Amino acid sequence: APMVLHGRLCGRVGRRRDVNYKASCFKQEAFFVWPMTEYYYTFSTYLKEKYGEKVRKISLDAGFSCPNCDPDGREGCIYCRNDSFSRQASLLNKSISEQMAEGIKYASGRLNINKYVAYFQASSNTFAPVSLLKKYYEEAIAFDNVVGISIATRPDCLPPKVLDLIQQLTQRIDVWIELGLQSAHNKTLALINRGHTFEEYLAAVKKLQKLNVRICTHLMLGLPGEGPPEVNQTAEQLALSGIDEVKLHPVLILRNTKLESLYQQKTFQALSLREYATMAVDVIERLPARMVIQRLTAEAPESMLVAPAWSHKKSAVINAIKNEFKDRNSYQGLLFKGDGGDQRVIFSY
Repeated sequence: APMVLHGRLCGRVGRRRDVNYKASCFKQEAFFVWPMTEYYYTFSTYLKEKYGEKVRKISLDAGFSCPNCDPDGREGCIYCRNDSFSRQASLLNKSISEQMAEGIKYASGRLNINKYVAYFQASSNTFAPVSLLKKYYEEAIAFDNVVGISIATRPDCLPPKVLDLIQQLTQRIDVWIELGLQSAHNKTLALINRGHTFEEYLAAVKKLQKLNVRICTHLMLGLPGEGPPEVNQTAEQLALSGIDEVKLHPVLILRNTKLESLYQQKTFQALSLREYATMAVDVIERLPARMVIQRLTAEAPESMLVAPAWSHKKSAVINAIKNEFKDRNSYQGLLFKGDGGDQRVIFSY
């Protein structure tokens, strides 16, 4: 099998098992390396390269709300149930410090992982007074061996004072900002009641790019009214946006949501596993090699999930995506339409 060096060409030595490999320096730019067997640039690979060992994200629930479903009459996204986040409902009465301590104890004791990223996951984690945000962020990063903080939020929830706070954090610790986008099509965003436009997303990215943060964008595949052409167009837009990472997952139909009503009325149906794997590979083929793939699927509690049932089996989803890559003889960046800086170099052994 060939060994693949993936990325911009600049001298770097790597090692995989008993195979040594090196690329000559053709451009004075960053060089990204990952083995052919991965097909795409995984988050775990990025973290291990950056920090020299495995890193665990500690999921946190600060009890924040969302500007799109606050008590001002807005109803929120048609698919959304914030309590569907893994384990979040059971954490509501625990402080940030308690959640961090429990997460670190599990990671170090059960998984033998000793570096951590504090992950503010549930809801919009910049939607609160700056004084409260600062208190919670500081509480999370106060623990030993916390190397980063990841803050999930919305493009329309980054006012100047919050950006100032984020900039202050970057002077002390690595910072990720995760932006929920879901689609680059305003028609789709209106249909799912996202409450913002693609142009607002681009404006948020532009603001964040002035800070020393990594930007991760969330995409949903299989949204109402979207098929492969629309999804591929979204991927191509993101590929040229300058963001650093993406998260992909299928649309999950949850109980007591507007999307469930559409599903029960048979005006919307969930993707099959094969359809999702095909769509996910279509997206990743269009993304540059440097872009980290943070996530490829998502899960919800069985008591809440209506469809698709296959989403419960994370390993099966990942395997389906890898098999699709294998069947196509494909890889991340194959269809990237950028300036040509991201390339693959294949060495046989």
